[in-house]
Amino acid sequence: MTDLTLRQLEYFLAVLDRGSVSDAAKDCRVSQATVSAALAQLEKQLKVTLIARGPARRARPTSAGREFGVRAREILSNVSDAVESLNDESAALQGPLRIGCIPTAGPRMLPATAAQFVKHHPQVDVSFVEAHPLTVQQMVLNGEVDVAVMYRKQIQIEGVTRHDLAEVQLHAIVSADHPVAEQDGVDIAELIDDPLILLDSPPTADLLISQIRGIGYEPSVRWLIPNAETIRSMVGLGLGFSLANAVPHPDTLTFQGMPVRYLPVTNPEFANTIVGVTMTGARLSKKLTAALDILRKTAADTDPHRWKHQSRTPKLTHP
Repeated sequence: MTDLTLRQLEYFLAVLDRGSVSDAAKDCRVSQATVSAALAQLEKQLKVTLIARGPARRARPTSAGREFGVRAREILSNVSDAVESLNDESAALQGPLRIGCIPTAGPRMLPATAAQFVKHHPQVDVSFVEAHPLTVQQMVLNGEVDVAVMYRKQIQIEGVTRHDLAEVQLHAIVSADHPVAEQDGVDIAELIDDPLILLDSPPTADLLISQIRGIGYEPSVRWLIPNAETIRSMVGLGLGFSLANAVPHPDTLTFQGMPVRYLPVTNPEFANTIVGVTMTGARLSKKLTAALDILRKTAADTDPHRWKHQSRTPKLTHP
């Protein structure tokens, strides 16, 4: 039997995640020579090349390396779970925790989640990755993140398990001087003649367009933009309206200092859920359970209904 060590697996996965031996060494707080030696010994023992060295000293996994990486993560996770199971319920949570998130939900979910871990679980080495929905789901399946935060309607891959965090209501974003700006809610029919500016983050735009068509309307899409802040600025300038599930505090301004309004879309077809996604069959450790609990609390604390009666910025005129 090949005598592998957990340290070899740890260094190999660090190279896989960081993309270079030097960055992996920094993360593991050892020298580059230590990581290189461990990796070379691992490849010698397995009689296979796991990492291909590319230009600029970048390290990319071979097909064998990708497959072995999934197994290696399972091994380290199982060992961590075994150690955790021996601890008392009161023992402090510790060790790495990797949370993935789609960029549109990141501002809502990640900062407060990070603050909760720093305050209540300082021994947990929590890290975050933002990526598009399909990418972050694949990262769950590959074992690159422990849980991914996204929306229910974005789930496209089999082999993941959904954990509901909170119900969400789609909101229309309009300029502060739009005719519907002071309403408590809006039907898509009231906006259908306006230009629509959507986030260019597959499958978000396609899903929204399909849903609008499903209720009998044809949207006039003016632009697909990959940056939510850019979209908010365009809306603030009266160039169109947009749609979003994540709603910032009502005092949030555009880059140019202009207010916009977020109005709940009253059409029931747009109801959605913000979810945490884990690998199907993966054990929900105490650390992962704590992460899901914190994510649920964060989602509740940032529910736009909590801000309904808070101050709003006065109207500004377009420049």
